[in-house]
Amino acid sequence: MLNRLKPYKVEIFLLMLSLIPHLVISFSNPNTILDWYSSDDGFYYFQVARNLASGHGFTFDGLNPTNGFHPLWLFLITPIFVFAQIDLLLPLRVLVIFSALLSGGTAILLYRLLRGFVSEYVAALAGLAWLIIPRIHDMNLHSGVEAGVNAFCILLFWNTAINFPKANQREQILRRLVTVGLLGALAVFARLDNIFLIALGGLWLWLKLWNPPKQKKSKRTDPWPWRLSTGMAFAAPIAILLLIYVTWNQLGFGTPTPISGQVKVWWGTLRNTVYGFPVRHAAAFLGQFVTDDPELGSWSLLTGPIYAGAESLLAGLGQGVTLAARRIALLAIGVVLAASAGALIWAERKFLSAAARRLGLLPFFLGCVAQISYYKLGGSVAQQPWYWVAENIFPLLTVGLLLDSLFRLVSRALPSWSAEYSHAAGLIVIAALSFSFLSFIVSAIRAPGDGSNHFYLHRPAWLEAHTEEGARIAITGAGNLAYFINGRTIVNMDGLMNSVDYLDAMKAGEGAQFLADLGVDYVFGNEYILTETNPYAPMLEGHLEPYEVYLFADRELPLWRFVP
Repeated sequence: MLNRLKPYKVEIFLLMLSLIPHLVISFSNPNTILDWYSSDDGFYYFQVARNLASGHGFTFDGLNPTNGFHPLWLFLITPIFVFAQIDLLLPLRVLVIFSALLSGGTAILLYRLLRGFVSEYVAALAGLAWLIIPRIHDMNLHSGVEAGVNAFCILLFWNTAINFPKANQREQILRRLVTVGLLGALAVFARLDNIFLIALGGLWLWLKLWNPPKQKKSKRTDPWPWRLSTGMAFAAPIAILLLIYVTWNQLGFGTPTPISGQVKVWWGTLRNTVYGFPVRHAAAFLGQFVTDDPELGSWSLLTGPIYAGAESLLAGLGQGVTLAARRIALLAIGVVLAASAGALIWAERKFLSAAARRLGLLPFFLGCVAQISYYKLGGSVAQQPWYWVAENIFPLLTVGLLLDSLFRLVSRALPSWSAEYSHAAGLIVIAALSFSFLSFIVSAIRAPGDGSNHFYLHRPAWLEAHTEEGARIAITGAGNLAYFINGRTIVNMDGLMNSVDYLDAMKAGEGAQFLADLGVDYVFGNEYILTETNPYAPMLEGHLEPYEVYLFADRELPLWRFVP
């Protein structure tokens, strides 16, 4: 039995490293579980999944239908939220384990993807990096959104595409292309903006199969029927499934695409809004490529350490972190890194060129750029770190190749006996990083408690004490409040998890009338956002009557009676 598992020792290690510490988290006290989920957007999914599991359909508030979600993640977690009928924390505990399994699976796929191009240790380090880098871990495990399944589906598709078998039988090639197309569709349903990456990956694969396989007959035939067949074999499953999805949306929700994306584009047309502003010129577009902001910066996994290095450099030199000094430090570090990488690429150009072509790094990068451009140039605002999953995968692939190139270079320069110590050095590095990760997970365990003083539970308890049974309360950012409150209906006022009718009403300046027709009794939330910024200040003007104020730590949230 052990001999059979020996070839999979790295896969088993990565899966266990992801699963076991998260099992500890899953069985921890309520304070730990409540503090684990850091994004309110995750609770948007949880509440819709809870309603769907309870037979109420695709709705956040039980009143309006909504499609403001990426479908695959919602469908996967809905069976988990059947347990919400027993205990509200139980599905959150199960989801920790499920997300850890997905993260471990993604690490394994990353390892397997690189294993054919780099050394075993470098490939294992890349898989390990996916598990332990805090930015990636937070995105996959703490957000509660689709990031984990998105990464898994992207790598499953890319693994299958680059390992496309060499075959001379046309039927075998076409069947495999259909499989790759179905995996591409799965990645699109994991996150709809993956369509750019999947399209570029499919085009790359199609060009690799451009010429038909050789036939026994020497007579040359027209290659275009073959090219059309291969293109259709890949694209048809994606096109058919997307057509079904778009039709389902149109018939069920009155709009072909998720309402959340439409809301964010509309926000981009407003002035004086807290949701940010769309890119308006080339400098801003390029600037968002190099910022370390994890929301705006699609490449922040790379740029973040450079910014941190610049600040450490300035601190070491005794310099203040002024804007000018920071730019100089960033430029200096950037030049050094670029020169070092350039020299390494030139020294190992033969290996890197071949590996990059076989890995499909160019189409992967172009797919990332297309997705980034769609958001930055399409007017959408309020982007989130989990938008940039592919942009987190790409650096791990490229850095893996560069790291292996460095080891190749060093191994040629050092005496031959140094190779004897590389095995031990690799194990020490992996062990040290693993123990560091375990310490990082242990730090998430909170002091024992029932969670009653946690914001997620304290706020709904306060509202229950200050509103009547059956009250309807409108709030922006309503995810965790809707999930934990009892006997009240929470209406999502920002529109991300509401209906197309509500968005149309807000656009027409009739948002308050929509809320009145819905029977809203109260409005609750941040005073500045609701009374000073678009779209809420003009929408709610004359409709808010002060009632109570909720105080919690440094939060002060007014509760108004809604006056129709």
